[in-house]
Amino acid sequence: MSSVDKAAIGWSIGIAAVAVAIAFAGTSNQLPSIDAPIAMPTTSSAPSTSTATNDPFADDAAQVREQSDTMPEEAADAAVPEEAADAAVPEEAADDAMPEEIESEIIEEVPVGPLAWDVITPEGTSVPGCELDDTCFQPSYLTILVGDTVNWVNNDVAAHTVTSGSPQDGPSGVFDSSLVMGGTVFSHTFEEPGTYPYFCLVHPWMIGSVIVE
Repeated sequence: MSSVDKAAIGWSIGIAAVAVAIAFAGTSNQLPSIDAPIAMPTTSSAPSTSTATNDPFADDAAQVREQSDTMPEEAADAAVPEEAADAAVPEEAADDAMPEEIESEIIEEVPVGPLAWDVITPEGTSVPGCELDDTCFQPSYLTILVGDTVNWVNNDVAAHTVTSGSPQDGPSGVFDSSLVMGGTVFSHTFEEPGTYPYFCLVHPWMIGSVIVE
């Protein structure tokens, strides 16, 4: 092949390349433009290191959070405020703490009428010796109320008297039974307050006393 033929082939290839380039350029101008989506950077919810660095209390807050997470259950219960602890008291315990209501009872005084009291003259009092232990009249000393009655019961075989007064001063004249035979009773109702000593005229060592209130 001659040099002229080689040159002609080179020119033909060059012209064909230019034509392809022109055709490709025209096609690219006619294609519709498609907007590709732009990927936005993901925003992290975690605080940036710059913010943490600028906050002087960030480290303290992190330590507090760690301590609260690791706090034992007993310590957490102890940290409950007193108001919350009071609110947690069961209703039954609160009821037990309430004082019981005291019901006031009205006690009516029942009027008591005059009473009767017995004084016994024991057997054997006609012989001295009962005065040593005040057993000549039983009881030897009696306290009653105004309007009450005393019954002297003679259980001795001997006769006795129940006479107001004393062996030293004699009869006072308030009451006198005269002779009370064995197995009989002498009664006297006291209408005035005071102290009324008495004795036996037949056996003067026999003494007693009635106190009227």
